This record gives sequence, structure tokens and C-alpha cells, in this order.
Amino acid sequence: MKTIELIKTKDCSHLIKKSPTKNDYNKVINEDCIFIKNNKPVGIYLKIKNDKLVKIRNACINTKYVKTYRAYKAIPTQSSVFGSLPRVPLRNDYCRYSVQSKKERNNYDSLFEFSIVLIELYKQYLPEQYLHDLNIIKSTVNSDYIPKDNIPFTTANINVNHAIKYHRDTGNFKGNLSNVLILKDGIIGGELVFPEYEIALSQEDSFLSIFDGQCEIHGVMPIFKINENSYRGSIVYYTLENMKHCYPFKEELKRIQNLSTIRANKRSLGINPRQAGYKL
Repeated sequence: MKTIELIKTKDCSHLIKKSPTKNDYNKVINEDCIFIKNNKPVGIYLKIKNDKLVKIRNACINTKYVKTYRAYKAIPTQSSVFGSLPRVPLRNDYCRYSVQSKKERNNYDSLFEFSIVLIELYKQYLPEQYLHDLNIIKSTVNSDYIPKDNIPFTTANINVNHAIKYHRDTGNFKGNLSNVLILKDGIIGGELVFPEYEIALSQEDSFLSIFDGQCEIHGVMPIFKINENSYRGSIVYYTLENMKHCYPFKEELKRIQNLSTIRANKRSLGINPRQAGYKL
């Protein structure tokens, strides 16, 4: 496997929330490689064998997405979320598995079966990082929310036609890596750009990238569909840091029941719970 040393050439913080352009990179990587920084492996980019992708590709194509639209060419953007999610106050104020995890059990199983492939790649190319990420999850996240044993992530998103602007993965556990598998057909564009290193990953079909999304600024080039059935699916595995606040399932259920009672009592007294504040 080819080794590529990462050398930061500039600070691109000013590009956050802006769309990548071809001026942001001078090299496109389209082969298997391992990334090195300060003599330490920090990421990989490689093609996954197709026989390992049959089920997960079916999940990508068949899942029932939530659809939104981006301004860029009005290409519909679709997302499905599988696995665990933390509390969102005043909306879903309880830790849980996503709705699609329950409604699309076969797709859920396919996504997390693929995590076995991810684990083997971590052990082969990033063994120290794997132990680090796994220890963070096991020591901070209750086991009720970890879909499979010995995996360093709790959640998987299927995103279709996302040309996401420059950002860092700020909601994830710091120090844990981001994992992105690309499945696509009939798409031009969609390269993953790291402007501070002036490189882009070609993001061809069946390629997996593992990198420090918390630390590195990254974004996706504009996407063009060749035909009506064209798609670019990115399957992202991660763990949100707020999962560390989740109680075990039974305690979480008791918490939300108590909270609902408090809110109902406030409303009966004419107190707006949103304004009054509460803690549990």
C-alpha cells in the first residue's frame, strides 16, 4: 500500500461553511494508501471488495430517506440515521435508537455487519487508534447503546448526494476517527477535499476513508448526476460525544417519564416549561 505523508501547507479556517473548489487542491488520490503524520499512521483510503458491499449497497438504495433540498442545482439530499442518538432537549429529550433502526431492521443489521470489516481494517492498519477509539466508547457510553461488541462507534448515517461544505466533525468524540464509505453510480464530482494539505480523495465507488474529521477541515466538491438514477451514497460511522450523558435504557425511560410529569405540572400552573427551565 502506498504511503502518503501529510504536510499542512496553510491554515484554511476561513473556508469553514464555504463550498470546495478545484483551486483548493492540486492532487487527487485515487489509489489505496495510508496517511502518515509525524511518523504515525493517522488514516487510510482504500477500495473495499464488492462482495462485502452487497447488503450495505442494498440498504443505501432501499432505505426510506428523509429528503431535503440543497440550493446547488436543487439536487435532492437524502439521509437515513441508524443506531444510537443522544438527547435533544425539547424535541427528543431521551437517549434512544433511531426510528429507522426499528422500522428498517434488515438495513440496520447490514450497516453494522459491515462494521466487522471496519474493525479488521483498523486492526491491520491503525491498531493503536482502534484501541484508543474503542476504549473511549467502552469507558464513556453505556453498553445499551453500542450496536455490536468491540466497535468504536454507535451510529451510522446513509447520506445521498450530500455536497457538504467545509467543516470539522465537531460533535464527535475528540480524537476518535471518522469513517466514510462511498457507494455511487453515474456521478461526476463529489471529491473529498482537505484544503490545508491541498489534496482531494477521488471518492470512487467502494472506497473507504478513515481520517480525523474532528481535527481536519474537509468538504465535498459539487455533485452532478449523469442520469435520473444516478446517486452518491456516503455511509458514515461515528459516535456523538453527547452519548456519554445517556443513562441505561430503563433509567432513561424513568427519566423521561419524570420529566414529562414535571412539564405537565408546570403547564397546569400556567408556567411555560420552555421558559421556566428544569434539570434532571
